[in-house]
Amino acid sequence: MIAILFLLLVVVFAVQNAQMVPITFLGWSFALNQALVVLGSACLGVIIGAMWTWFRGISTRGRVKELTKELDAEREKNSALERTIADLLKQREHHETGEPEVQGKPL
Repeated sequence: MIAILFLLLVVVFAVQNAQMVPITFLGWSFALNQALVVLGSACLGVIIGAMWTWFRGISTRGRVKELTKELDAEREKNSALERTIADLLKQREHHETGEPEVQGKPL
């Protein structure tokens, strides 16, 4: 919503300042409509900002993938430990009740 409001303000400013202005850049010199200069500068700023954000996000996305793999591995370890605990509790229960057991399974 803020981006749309900003875009609207830039367009209104550009349209209200539509006179020709001299532009000089690295030895080039020409006259251009000020509205085009303002809109072109705003567009260039958006493109540079988007590229900067994307490049900075590359390392973050890589770290997220790495952490997701670690989390999956830890969840698998947790599941294995929960199964082991359940098996041990069953063995203890059978041992306390005196039921015979063969390889972790009651007879």
